[in-house]
Amino acid sequence: MQISLTSIPNSLESRNSLPRPDWSVVRDWVSANVANVDLNDAWTQLADDWVDQLISALPNGYSRTESQEFILLSNGDAPTADRILRWCDDSLETILKTLAGVARDEGYGKHVVFAFGDTDAYYDYVADFYPDEGQFALSSGMFLDRGYGHLAVCMAYAGEHHRTIAHELNHALLRHLPLPLWLNEGVTQVIEDLVVGSSDFFVDHETLRRHRDYWNSDTIHLFWSGDSFYSPDEGHELSYHLSQMLFRNLMSDYRNRIADVLNAANYLDAGNRALLDVCGVSLCDRVVQFLGDGEWSLRADYTEVDA
Repeated sequence: MQISLTSIPNSLESRNSLPRPDWSVVRDWVSANVANVDLNDAWTQLADDWVDQLISALPNGYSRTESQEFILLSNGDAPTADRILRWCDDSLETILKTLAGVARDEGYGKHVVFAFGDTDAYYDYVADFYPDEGQFALSSGMFLDRGYGHLAVCMAYAGEHHRTIAHELNHALLRHLPLPLWLNEGVTQVIEDLVVGSSDFFVDHETLRRHRDYWNSDTIHLFWSGDSFYSPDEGHELSYHLSQMLFRNLMSDYRNRIADVLNAANYLDAGNRALLDVCGVSLCDRVVQFLGDGEWSLRADYTEVDA
């Protein structure tokens, strides 16, 4: 059975001069017209057509390349596209092996990666996934968990492509878990380092000073809620760094219990109950270990997760 987005009524619209599938319409049509045994092939066909629709709207030079698990949109030459696909395949294998019992490669259709060649094309595309108002930090890539979840990568940031792909693919493979953002980013940064075989993470006296100057009872509340990760000031950078520090320390102290923590954690209480139940420590305990004494506990307006 050959299907495409254009064969499904009202499934395509255009925003910012780019085609945008209405995935709710597509999903309803697939549920009504495609047998379960054919779902993976059907969704892969739809993803292929989606990429081709985007190619037709972008400047010349973009093309579609595929591996067994991935569909890639890129504007580089064939060797570059093949290299990106190898990074994708290697990252997928490493993440699933490292986070066995936690990461899941579930759903139908291949993973989709949009590798945009310049910042204008990248931000024109991802702008549709931001709120209408606000200030937002720059990025080199995103996992866009809307409709058909996919990765968008900006190739203009040279030298970081393999890191970005590993990072965002890890988010994709953890999308089924209700993780608090700090824990999601913490584990993702650590796994990213494992995938690429190197790390830029370090802590010196200046870094520690910056953290201790920045974090207080108000800013740590924004960290637990996830809002600080979107801050236009240095809170953005320090949030990612603190999340990695907290997760690295957890790995050091409770390596054999990390999978249980990840599978139990819930954003509703920033993962506090999971840490208490699995490790016998609180979020406040873990922050004190790095920042020293302070008002680091969750505020009363958090909803406690039921045991």
